[in-house]
Amino acid sequence: MSDNAAPRFVRDRTRPRFPERAVVTCGMPYGNKDLHFGHVGGVFVQADTFARFLRDRIGGGNVIFVSGTDCYGSPSVEEHRQMVARGEFDGSLQDFVEINHKRQKETLYAYQIKPNLFGASSVGRPTELHREFGAFLLKTLFANGHLEKRTVPQFYDGDLQTFLNGRQVHGRCPVQGCRSENAYADECSLGHQYEPKELIDPRSVLTGKKPQMRDGTNWYVKLPEFKTVLRSWVEGLKVSDKWRPFVVSTMLEQFEPPIIHVTRNQLETLDSIADQLPSHSRREGRAKSVQLVFDRLQDMEEARAKLGEHSIRYRTGKTLVP
Repeated sequence: MSDNAAPRFVRDRTRPRFPERAVVTCGMPYGNKDLHFGHVGGVFVQADTFARFLRDRIGGGNVIFVSGTDCYGSPSVEEHRQMVARGEFDGSLQDFVEINHKRQKETLYAYQIKPNLFGASSVGRPTELHREFGAFLLKTLFANGHLEKRTVPQFYDGDLQTFLNGRQVHGRCPVQGCRSENAYADECSLGHQYEPKELIDPRSVLTGKKPQMRDGTNWYVKLPEFKTVLRSWVEGLKVSDKWRPFVVSTMLEQFEPPIIHVTRNQLETLDSIADQLPSHSRREGRAKSVQLVFDRLQDMEEARAKLGEHSIRYRTGKTLVP
């Protein structure tokens, strides 16, 4: 081409392709407090910027930016309980989360962040939608035999007459050699896992007293039964240009068989009890560990209990569980 020739423009096929419509979401802050800068600067600014960008490309009427206040969960319940106990709040839990929801919305608008909807899961129409859709999911799962009841020992605060979730119980890690003083119901801050009944000096964060162990019955989704169809779907994402490879690889980790990782410096003890463990195979893990691979979740749980009896430190893999 001569120096005077007009340049030829070729379409760059690597340029991004935009959807015809888009829904932009971001994390829902708990209804236990005002928004802090991490919420605004770490979540909402990016989502709002992306929504504005898409509106510029595909039209404002084709983009919905939605978020809201998560009114449920132990953080809101516990914060409300403590504030009432200190005499800092005298309304109901519903009053508490509604006030925080209003303040969160005001904060977003003060920063000129304007989602199409900033709702609240226990306020107004969103409450009805949550209940309707939640009931639909549970009834459909139950009708198709995908739910089961399980009864397992759980920590129970006798003074407040309530079961405690994993983060509402603190104690010392029971794993030999671990010095963690920040252990929860079944896992310490250093990642060691154990049975709840093994936790040393457990105390309820609600009352500071030693909790009881009581059987609790809950509904569980038989998630392992969906392993084949879910894995097939995730594998299909590999050929899509809309997913980053590390996202797909991270999801595929959930489809490994039940695995227990044990560090090599415990092999002598592990070998001494190997014949007491349910049927399993052993394979090389990372440089400092070996993997015990089981066919069934029940076998892995039985092995966990046996390892705990012999103070063998371990961590489990990411296989699907109920």
